[in-house]
Amino acid sequence: MARMAVLPLLEVVATERLTPRMQRVTVGGEPLRALEDVAPAAHVRLLFAEPGAPVVLPTPGSSGLTWRPGATRPYARSMTVRALDRAAGALTIDIALHGDSAAGRWATAARPGDPAGVVGPGGGWTPPEDTREVLLAGDETALPAIAGLLEALPRHAPVHAVVEVEDARDEQDLARPVQWVHRAHGGALVDAVRDRPVVPGTAAWVAGEGHAVKAIREHLRVHRGLGRSHCHAIRYWTRGRSHEDSDATFGAARAEAARRGITLVTTQDVHEMSYELMTGGFPIPVGPPST
Repeated sequence: MARMAVLPLLEVVATERLTPRMQRVTVGGEPLRALEDVAPAAHVRLLFAEPGAPVVLPTPGSSGLTWRPGATRPYARSMTVRALDRAAGALTIDIALHGDSAAGRWATAARPGDPAGVVGPGGGWTPPEDTREVLLAGDETALPAIAGLLEALPRHAPVHAVVEVEDARDEQDLARPVQWVHRAHGGALVDAVRDRPVVPGTAAWVAGEGHAVKAIREHLRVHRGLGRSHCHAIRYWTRGRSHEDSDATFGAARAEAARRGITLVTTQDVHEMSYELMTGGFPIPVGPPST
């Protein structure tokens, strides 16, 4: 997997509450002007600290990010790039507010001038060239990526997006129509995807809570016949598991891949392996995408 760059320290330049459970934070700085354009649904590693505390930047190495001895490590969370304005030197991130998360606390308390670090950007998603229709599915944590994809996909391409949110207050005006489902009961997102016909040539991008993503992934792969290259499924969080637990799972996935002599090329590869280890899901060969 490609190593992402650690940018010089940035600072918050603006914040905005989009909906009751979505906070927008824009960070700025000269280093952002030098970035190349990012792919839709690209991500960064956002580094932030408790209010009033400094953000100590790490050094990238072959084994990941390292901090100098004795330094207080900041929080580090993967976040979708909602927008990058290179001319203005501004990077916008929309942060879902669910539970008592460190990122949610920081986002709601952030004020212009607060320090922030960014590692990246990297990743992103583009449908395969033979795609006839695109299916996007996720909860509010996937909403920033889905919003960006709806803006970036060609206007002539048929797209169906399903987004699960708490209630109507969390719906947003996006570039294309969206099927909103409300969390009246567990499984609303999964049910909506299962009820949706899938035409041959569909490419799916799915992200959000781990158990829901696993169920949708298995439905699309096993029951709808989508090949691995046409089903991009990413677990953003898992109910009942902390961020540290998830990091440990990804670490175990990388270790298991190394034990088997498998090279994890993309983020999707890591997730495929972690699904198998964490949930006992059906094994899928990990490596270069294939149909």
